[in-house]
Parts: sequence; structure tokens; C-alpha cells
Amino acid sequence: MRDQATVNIVVHLAIDAPDAMTLPVLVQVSEVDPPSISLSVAMFARYLQREGMRSYETLRKYVTAIGKLKDYYTLVRGGESVPSGELGWLIEEFLHAFDHGSVLGWTAASQNEFVLCRTAVLEFVKFVMDVSNSTWPANEVRFIEGCRSSWVSARHAEQSLLFHTKKRLRKKTGGRKKNLTGLRQYKAFPAKHLDLLLEETQNPRDRLLFSTLAFGARRVSEVLHAFTHDVLTVNDTLRFKLAHPAKSPMEWRTLAGCYQKGIRSEYLRSQFGLLPRTEHGALPSSLGWKGMKFDDQSALTSETYFIRNADKDLVALHRKYLHEVRQRVPRRNHPYYWVGEDGKPLTQKAVEGQFLLARKRVEDRLGIDLSGYGLHSLRHYYGFYCVDVLRADLLMIQKWMGHSHLASTAVYTHISPETARDELRDAESRKSGPANAPRELTATDRHGSTAHGLVDTKRLTRRTA
Repeated sequence: MRDQATVNIVVHLAIDAPDAMTLPVLVQVSEVDPPSISLSVAMFARYLQREGMRSYETLRKYVTAIGKLKDYYTLVRGGESVPSGELGWLIEEFLHAFDHGSVLGWTAASQNEFVLCRTAVLEFVKFVMDVSNSTWPANEVRFIEGCRSSWVSARHAEQSLLFHTKKRLRKKTGGRKKNLTGLRQYKAFPAKHLDLLLEETQNPRDRLLFSTLAFGARRVSEVLHAFTHDVLTVNDTLRFKLAHPAKSPMEWRTLAGCYQKGIRSEYLRSQFGLLPRTEHGALPSSLGWKGMKFDDQSALTSETYFIRNADKDLVALHRKYLHEVRQRVPRRNHPYYWVGEDGKPLTQKAVEGQFLLARKRVEDRLGIDLSGYGLHSLRHYYGFYCVDVLRADLLMIQKWMGHSHLASTAVYTHISPETARDELRDAESRKSGPANAPRELTATDRHGSTAHGLVDTKRLTRRTA
């Protein structure tokens, strides 16, 4: 066991700001002194938050990485003064220790963890050097002065404290590589158990929500951002509009009866005194938002494209949710479509809990183990169904799932062994048949894919040209 005289922990601090509700800060805990918040890290995190440069989850990871750097500086290096021009070596040694998990009981870092830690540390160091007119607490002065002296003593940026870490970014050096074994698998919820999962979900709200994820290819965070007017019925079909939770333009009627135009964040603030759920920080009501390709880039909205006629079948469930479930819960002052038993906006944690309960009921009923499948597996089911069953063009699947890049769609789609065997038998049968015999048009041909369920590269080339 190591003698850990000082540790740095991440705490989510409630703040009163017009753009945020919490802020991740670094608290230094000592055995002799009372806990103290790192002013430099708090200022750095607030700067990134105010500028909207990073998501809240990324801010938390940044603060955690800086805490590890401070632990390394204090516990491994003894907090000694950093000589002029030597901070680059200190950061390089820290990154190597973080990468390999060689000190303080750390575990080896993954590629993404290493890149994020390196970025966080370098951005923090540059920040404390730029903020030169601040009065830093005594317990931070030595490290920050080491940052400044190392930077000032450098003759060129390429010879600065960033030199040793910059060279790891260059492609000509080969970068940072680790041996990878096996094939990464993306789990789609088993098609043969999906209907049973929905059957075991008794609450109309949860059944409607799970169906929207599986048959509409939506992420749970996207679904929970929906306002009541985003979900409606048109000609006995369910229409689910997806809009950016803060920036999507909209028009609403004020309490004075006037119509006003603006964006969703302004609507939430003026009508309800709320922030978008992307800005709730560490609160349970917080939701993320992943970048996507909208159908209408100016309106920042997209349609939900349902499979298996779900847009018609879910209408009754939608009405049942509105007239039965929502009618019996307390009314709250918010515009969100999905609500909990207390009438407040439904949280992602609550949805995950209901999914686990439904999955457990399926496991008990069939005597199987589905522990590897989560909520996001329902979205994977959509991509798997479109490729393995519909043989749809990958470009169309990209459109339906809202991916910005085709590569994002490709990782969701794979062919089952059963389909691969069937396709192979069909191909061999066609090959062994009469040379000029007419062949029936298959689903594969109709959707413009090859016998292996992949995109026709010639068509793809023509479309992208």
C-alpha cells in the first residue's frame, strides 16, 4: 500500500449560471488541511463550459485527467519545483505512466482514454499560462509557475513543453499503437426475443418507448428530448419528429397570447424557466446529444422512419399513454412528452431500469441469459434488420438512422451466419442452373445490394461523385 498523503477527487458543484446547473471541480483532500477546490481547474472547466466547447461528460473526464496529473506530481514526484523547461518531460512521464498504468494503482489506458487525457492536460497547461493575472492559491503556485517558466524559456513552439507530446501525434512516427485481438462485435437485440420483450413490458409508456428505439432507430437520449408537439398522429400513423434540444428553431404562443419565434433553448427559458437537458450537468435529469445528420439542416429536424409498420401499430399505444398514463400523474410545468410517475421529465436511468426489469422477465420465462444486451441494442436491431432482412442499401440505412458518416452505419450492420449460408446456397444453385434460364428477381436485387448484403460499390461511386 502506498502512503497517499494527498488525493484529488472530482465533485459536481451546483452553480447558479444562465447556461449550466452544475460544474465538475477538483477537490484536493489532505490529512492535515481541510479540503480545498482547485481554483485553476475550476476556472478551466468553467471556461470550456461557458464557451460550449465540450460536453459535460467530456468536462468531467478532463477534470479527472487533470486530477491524475496532480496526483502524479504530488505523490510520485513529491511536488518538487519544476525546473525551467522541464515540464514537458514531466508531462511525458505522466502520460507514459497513465498509458501503462504503472503507478498509484492505475490500470492501463485504452486508446481513447489516452488521447483524451493528453488533450485535457495540454489544454489545461496552455490555459493556466494564458491566465497570468490571477491570484492562485498557495498549493497551486509551484506547479503553475513551473508551467509558465517552461513555456517562456522555449525559443520556438516546436521546442516548448509540448514538443515531446506533439511528436506522438505525427503520422510519420507511426503514432501510438496497441495490439488488437479478436473482432469487435456490435450486439443487436435478438430478433426472436424482441416481441417477447415488448410483451413483457406492461407499462404503455415503456412499451411505446422501447418500440420507438427498436423500430425507429432512435437513441434513448434523442427520444427523451422530445416535446409533446413532436409526437403526433397523422392519418392514423405515428409521426415522431426529432429536433435539436437547444438550437432547433420553433414558434410558440406566449402567455400574453402573442406568437414568438426563436430556438428551443429560448422557448424553455421564457415559458418554463428551464435549461435544455443537455445543460443539466450531473443532475439525474441530464441528457446527452450525439451529433447526427438532420433531414432539414436549417430546421435541425428529422423524421423517424419506422420499420415493420410500427408507425401504424403504435398509434393506439401512443393514445393509451396520453389518455391513461399521463392523465394520472401530477402535472408539471414543462413541455416534455415522456414523464415519470411524479410528472417530471423521464430520466434515462429510469428507462434503463425498466429495460432491465423487462429483460429479466424474458430471461426467467425462457431460461436464457441476455446480460450482454442494453438499451442501445434496440437501435442495433434496427440496423441489423435493415441489412439482414430487408437487404437495404447502406446509404438508405444511413438516412434512416441519421448517421453523419457512412462508416457509422457500417458498424451497426452485419450479416447473420444463417443468412450467409442461405445466400451461399442460393448463389451455388444459380451457378449450377441453366446458363440462359430466367432468374427470379430477389430481394437482394430489388434493394441494389450484392449477394453478400453489402452496398453495390459501382452505384455508391456514382452517387457520391
